[in-house]
Amino acid sequence: MADIVFGPVPSRRLGRSLGINNIPRQKRSSYSCIYCQLGGTKILTIERRQFYDTRVLRKALSEKLSEVN
Repeated sequence: MADIVFGPVPSRRLGRSLGINNIPRQKRSSYSCIYCQLGGTKILTIERRQFYDTRVLRKALSEKLSEVN
């Protein structure tokens, strides 16, 4: 689960922030932004779908927050 929540990363607005990668394994997106912390997009798609159950995301975030604090 460590790869779901990453950081802290430098943020101009916030100083430091955590990122949430809700896209498992190989990144899928409709755009390949050169500034994305997750790297370039190899699979371009506009298909909408849920990648992680929200309970899994919340658990990963909670674990990362306790690690950072």
